[in-house]
Amino acid sequence: MKRNKFFKVKNIKYFALIFIAVFGISCADLDQSFEDERYLTTTHFNEISAAGGTVGIEAIDGAILSYFRDGEGGEIEFGMKAIDLGMDLRSNDIDMSRSTWFGAWNRYDNTILTSGDNDFIWTFFYRIIKDANEVINLIPDTATDQNVIAFKHKAYAYRGIAYFYLLRMYQHTRASDSELSIPFNNGAELGSPKMPVGDVKKQILDDLTLAYEGLSNYSRPSVEIVDANVAAAYLARYHLTYENWSEAEKFADIAMKVGSLSTDVMHGFDEISLSETIWGAEVTATTSEVYQTFFSHISQINDGYSGWNHFKTVNSNLYNMIPDTDRRKQWFADQQYPSGVIIVPGTWTHYNITPKYTSLKFIAQPGPGVFIGDYIYLRNAEFYLTKAEALAKQGKEAEAQQVLFDLNTTRDDSYVKSTKTGQSLIDDFIIS
Repeated sequence: MKRNKFFKVKNIKYFALIFIAVFGISCADLDQSFEDERYLTTTHFNEISAAGGTVGIEAIDGAILSYFRDGEGGEIEFGMKAIDLGMDLRSNDIDMSRSTWFGAWNRYDNTILTSGDNDFIWTFFYRIIKDANEVINLIPDTATDQNVIAFKHKAYAYRGIAYFYLLRMYQHTRASDSELSIPFNNGAELGSPKMPVGDVKKQILDDLTLAYEGLSNYSRPSVEIVDANVAAAYLARYHLTYENWSEAEKFADIAMKVGSLSTDVMHGFDEISLSETIWGAEVTATTSEVYQTFFSHISQINDGYSGWNHFKTVNSNLYNMIPDTDRRKQWFADQQYPSGVIIVPGTWTHYNITPKYTSLKFIAQPGPGVFIGDYIYLRNAEFYLTKAEALAKQGKEAEAQQVLFDLNTTRDDSYVKSTKTGQSLIDDFIIS
């Protein structure tokens, strides 16, 4: 893993370190006195933005990206990957061996107002929206500096992503546009009214479209940075969710062409350098939150929460659908292994048993007690499936079969192109 561009920002006092290490500005140049608070406030925002040029905006953008990575301070509040793991646990694909961390997600208990997990979801996304609003409002529409304009369009992407997650989590996907859903954050801390679903959907689409179009000529320095491809990926998700099939096909085609598919599916998904990565965050020994991390909670072969018998397991019905020739079947324990069996060479000696179906997909190297696996938010493989489904829904079944073939032959050398049509073909996408 390369040196991280962004320091872990958990306290505002660390902004001085960001300036020194990332932008080469001395404390004397800053002449700032930040309060000892955990998160960026409007006062801090204004003081940082006054540093001149793009320095302040870069610092704020870096802080937002760090927040996507780190989230809040709770044990299962490690940013975007905590949300993604929780949402997977709400599906039928992944189960838990016992009720422990993330159990409220698995049971849908965190939909009630007083749930701590519910508080994290709300705080996390509205914090992103608030800071994105600050950037958007700071940069005038008349700005001509392309570097400055790029930061504004990245902020549109952050805001659109946040509203998209919130709308899906707090209102039914098929709710009518007239039904109330979530509030807009227009700067007021309290009392913002709930907005109709249609208004929120329009805001999401407008934000992601502005981001995609505004970043179309922007060349990012690394996959840690949001660009037009990231916006396209979320536009593909948006249009698939709301069954706008031709638009889902269009944007999925863009996202699936970022990088390249890999035949190596046993690499642990802990490096943003992987060819399939569209967007992610590098994690280093400096920025890792150790046990409060994605790999601690998902990786059975590390001495984190999962390895301490908080196992995350694949649904047995789904496991049984995976052909034996598909390398992805090796992501899951094929039997119950006794205590002490080392499944992946070089990793820790298990404290406990490894039940059948336990997930072995994610491997944060190196070795026991070190959780420096990178966080991958988006991979191009997802959008092969998005495009295939969108094609099939439009009656373009031969094209859909080809896209599915292009994906699955990188995972299964024995895969034969599907000749299925209709719902049977779509069922193939769901389990691919």
